[in-house]
Amino acid sequence: MKKILVLSLFLCTLIAKNVYAKVLPTDQKVTFDNNEVKLEAYNIDGNNYFKLRDIAAILNNSKVQFNVEYNEEKKIIEISRDKSYTKLSSDLTTTENKNLDAKKSTQNITIDGNEIYYDGYNINGNNYFKLRDLGQTIGFYVDYDEKEDTVIIKSEKIEPTDLIQREKIEIKAIATDIISNSKSIKISDIKSLKIEDFTSIAKSIVFLVNGEKQVSAKAIYEASNNSVVLKPVHLKYDGKFVISPILKIEQGEKSEFMALKSNEINLDEILKSVDKKKKFKLILGFYEDENKNSNFKSLSAIEFKN
Repeated sequence: MKKILVLSLFLCTLIAKNVYAKVLPTDQKVTFDNNEVKLEAYNIDGNNYFKLRDIAAILNNSKVQFNVEYNEEKKIIEISRDKSYTKLSSDLTTTENKNLDAKKSTQNITIDGNEIYYDGYNINGNNYFKLRDLGQTIGFYVDYDEKEDTVIIKSEKIEPTDLIQREKIEIKAIATDIISNSKSIKISDIKSLKIEDFTSIAKSIVFLVNGEKQVSAKAIYEASNNSVVLKPVHLKYDGKFVISPILKIEQGEKSEFMALKSNEINLDEILKSVDKKKKFKLILGFYEDENKNSNFKSLSAIEFKN
């Protein structure tokens, strides 16, 4: 029992180190096109971290401007290159709060729709990242003048590059565990239904790729082209599989198929086609080859019961 307790304490210490860090406010001098700018920054383990929205604010209306928006539905930060940024009242301000709540950021981020990984921290509700990482991935000039102890930002475009080396994969087959990717719900508890209700429970998807490797994947609904994109969970893999979502309505031995035209699923229409006194199942999937029901492949399912 003592060994187990010691091991548990050790694991808790490791987790704490990975999540929390010593955060110190820094007055690091920063210039943008030779003009000094005031930015709230924090030094964490020897690196300076800056608020993403502050950088968007000072670069706005320049050749290297970019927009930042939070997609509430997808729970991701979306960065868009070459777009103007609407400044918030909280941008380029400093806080007098001495009680810093800082932890590793787990925020998902995209640049022009492509997922990116940043080593970042969430400090008092705001996301802070390394300036060089932002410059490298978004595509603006960042340097450091050691003699003047000054961080230099310029409205000079550079070719954006990734922070991690990605391995291009060729997807040969897709395997799903429909039992793991399922949930049950009472008919009376459901008021509306979306494709994202299905993609959110599709946790067990595996790509069989080149080299006979298996790569874990996830499903994301893309409203812009009404598709479900299957992509690797780990960003070190570069590849995706785009599908047109099909819904299978299954009750007993009876089944029918419906092509989904948008994120919103017409639940009233479905309820008209089933016996509401009996349980039924809705399965999100796609046609593997030709658009034939016999080629239907399941991704995830929701069972409805009384």
